[in-house]
Amino acid sequence: MILPFKIICEKAYSSKGFAQKLLPMGSYGERGGDMPIVVNLDVMMAKRKMSSGELAERIGITPANLSILKNNKAKAIRFSTLEEICKALNCQPADILAYEEE
Repeated sequence: MILPFKIICEKAYSSKGFAQKLLPMGSYGERGGDMPIVVNLDVMMAKRKMSSGELAERIGITPANLSILKNNKAKAIRFSTLEEICKALNCQPADILAYEEE
């Protein structure tokens, strides 16, 4: 049986550029299960050349909780957290959140 694959926007930034991860379509963890809201935090962090640890410290959350957000596994985000992320990255919510129909 051949499973369909697609490239997930789960990108890791390194000195060599972005690495993309292949996951089976519909697998858990892909966009938080079946959520059409996608968090593109890694892209904005790479543009601002900011590490996860630095961002977590600036916005006052644990690195583990930031990882949950970055990997699209969060089911919700507080507006106060979103505000702090936008302040730290000097961006708008639309720069890090996107709606993708399935």
